[in-house]
Amino acid sequence: MSQPRDYRLHEGTVIDHLPVGSAARALELLGLPREGSITVGINVPSPSQGQKDIVRVEGLFLEKHESDRLALLGEHITVSIVRDGAVAEKTVLDVPDRLLGILACRNPTCITNEEQVQTVFLKQGGFPYHFRCAYCERVSATEA
Repeated sequence: MSQPRDYRLHEGTVIDHLPVGSAARALELLGLPREGSITVGINVPSPSQGQKDIVRVEGLFLEKHESDRLALLGEHITVSIVRDGAVAEKTVLDVPDRLLGILACRNPTCITNEEQVQTVFLKQGGFPYHFRCAYCERVSATEA
């Protein structure tokens, strides 16, 4: 009989405390799958949330724009960087007050939909998040 494999993360990222049902969206936002193994937990029991989703990706280290997109999925999402099998860094994601180039304006006459201009959105209040376009001032709820 063969020995069970060791699937612990050695080098990579754990995205934890995702709202239930958002793991697939997180994978999509990050363009996964790509190189490295991926472990996804859906409806995982959580003492603080009741239930949660979790994503572990070997060899993935998030860039700022990726973390900003993931933060849009919900409150209290954590990202842990694992190096040599141990958590080297843990961060609770927070949506920045100003999002650059992440969201698209839903106003069809906004300059960002007419010309090659990077979008700029300003956060309005707390979760659930609403953002105001810096160009046309339209406020809308976000979908990451």
